[in-house]
Amino acid sequence: MTLVDNSLLTKVLKDAMKGGKSVFGARECIAGMKGSKALLCTTSVPAAIGTRLRDEAKKNNVPVVELPHTSSELARLIGRPYRVSALTLRSASEADIKQLMR
Repeated sequence: MTLVDNSLLTKVLKDAMKGGKSVFGARECIAGMKGSKALLCTTSVPAAIGTRLRDEAKKNNVPVVELPHTSSELARLIGRPYRVSALTLRSASEADIKQLMR
């Protein structure tokens, strides 16, 4: 697993939150994977749900970014008062996604 640059991650997440083009939560991400540009998973995703998330992403050709953060840390980054274990981005640019994937 490669480490994600925190400043880039913060910028991408801030842009996604501003546009309102994202889905929070593992189960919601599974249901709303179609049309997404990237899936961000934290270390807090339960194994069974993580497998379903990755399978759904693979089926829809959505790249998966493994974040070295917990669900609480991701929630703080996006300004939510509750834990967020997975997030799909719908409005991220291809360049930003490639940067996150490194």
